[in-house]
Amino acid sequence: MKTYVFNVKLRCDKCVWRKIEVLGSQTLDDLHMAIQEAFDFDADHLYSFFMSGKAWDDSDFEYYHPEADGGPLENRVRTILSLIRGSQPKPRLPATRVRIESLNLKPKQKFLYLFDYGDEWQFEVEFLKEGSSEEALYPRIVDSRGEASQQYSDYEEEES
Repeated sequence: MKTYVFNVKLRCDKCVWRKIEVLGSQTLDDLHMAIQEAFDFDADHLYSFFMSGKAWDDSDFEYYHPEADGGPLENRVRTILSLIRGSQPKPRLPATRVRIESLNLKPKQKFLYLFDYGDEWQFEVEFLKEGSSEEALYPRIVDSRGEASQQYSDYEEEES
């Protein structure tokens, strides 16, 4: 089975990165969980993947945490706003429904993973290459550099 290798960097500190390998049959939600583990974060907030590389720019696909769907009213408002702007409504899908292999990624293609809509942790995700699966558990971290920032550093300092 095909695997996909990604380099994931914190946008606020690009010296800190993780290489993560996932199976093509796994979803963007699986990649989300791997990033959370790789950076030692708690997966306790909503997230989105923006394939354009820019958050909320309405120019390309957004794949989101399944609980981040605003429902029919929000979807209707998005459609109306797109039509007012003279553009077509852009697809939004839950990340749990999107397999990595369906993204048709090209090497060096980058996109944005935004975690926690309040604190807006931004990660640059770059697709590096395809590979072949081995006897291993996927997703998996295959390389890393630097110490990740603490998810709640301000909160933890205030508690002390």
